[in-house]
Amino acid sequence: MMEKTFFKNDWLKEAEKHRCGVVKQFAYTLARPWLSRSNRRHLSPSLLSAHKPSLVLGARGIPVEFRRKWAIRRTPIQDATILIQGTGTGWEVLTWAPLKPHAIIATDLFDFQDSWSEIKQYVEGRYRVQTEFRQAPLEDHSFLPDGSIDLCASDAVFEHCQDLPSVLRESFRVLKPGGVLYASYGPMWYAACGDHFSGRGGSDTVYNHLLLDADAYRRYFQEHLASEEDFQSGGRYVELDLFSKLTTDQYVRYFTDAGFLVDEIILIVSVPGIEFKERNPDRFGQLVEKYAGICVPDDFLIVGNCVRLLKP
Repeated sequence: MMEKTFFKNDWLKEAEKHRCGVVKQFAYTLARPWLSRSNRRHLSPSLLSAHKPSLVLGARGIPVEFRRKWAIRRTPIQDATILIQGTGTGWEVLTWAPLKPHAIIATDLFDFQDSWSEIKQYVEGRYRVQTEFRQAPLEDHSFLPDGSIDLCASDAVFEHCQDLPSVLRESFRVLKPGGVLYASYGPMWYAACGDHFSGRGGSDTVYNHLLLDADAYRRYFQEHLASEEDFQSGGRYVELDLFSKLTTDQYVRYFTDAGFLVDEIILIVSVPGIEFKERNPDRFGQLVEKYAGICVPDDFLIVGNCVRLLKP
């Protein structure tokens, strides 16, 4: 049932849904510095000093068009081969193709050939960009030679990688020297709605995956499970326990351990998390106490990262 529903996904409508109008993009460009200054107050000076984010944003101010331009800042795009990691149905290819790279290779663990074949035809016809889809795990892209990729790119993938070091080693291998890895990921595990499910049932449930014991969480999960969960929905991820469960600091450590240089990082704060903290200081304090030694209070408020990494 899930597979049938998933393949009915309209990839063109999905891409259109994520597009941001030109006027709104311009407004965000003007507002972004102010939004960043405003959001920094929610994070500790020690974390800001450690990671030196170029921006601290919330739900607004970081549309897909901005992320694409930010990702390619170090990449001569017209000659570039882009590897899109964890492409799913492939709709994200439509957000990269307008940049007119030399070629796009998009991979996923699962085979979504129904949409892949249509997207390939659409992109090559409209944008004249050579496009290839391959089924492959992120940890093993052996069909790609060493140093053959200019830009590795992913959105909403790393928070699900249970063996991120292997994914990063493979990304490092396929990148050319001077190549770039771009990734945006979240919601992260320790943030509000970090299980991609908590929050169903009201704004006071956004940390249920962290505050409830195993039995209570299981009951909450069953009570709020939709009759039909999409293949890539929170319910499906919970059933598979498909989460990396890493903090910002742990992600950055894995990046540097793999040999990457962190060129720039953007931190995304959770508006529901901030509101929960203000509304329920005692329960937020329980979070901090329960996970002391595992993460820091900032980690409950940082819902996502955007990183641009360089291969020396």
